[in-house]
Amino acid sequence: MATQIHAARLRGAYSVETLAALARVDAELITALENGAQIADVGARDRIMDILGLRPDGHRYPARSVDPNLRSQG
Repeated sequence: MATQIHAARLRGAYSVETLAALARVDAELITALENGAQIADVGARDRIMDILGLRPDGHRYPARSVDPNLRSQG
């Protein structure tokens, strides 16, 4: 799942900070997920995955619409 989250973040052109702000989590949580850490806050993980268009079962679905002005390179 870590690789999928990282790849989806890059595909969506989200910086760690932007994704964290959109998901209402600390940027360290994004980094931890991308490094394969298990996250106790399932709601936070689900918000991140929702923004990225991922589902916990590993399948992709269309990401929700997010204001493109909030996206940044990196």
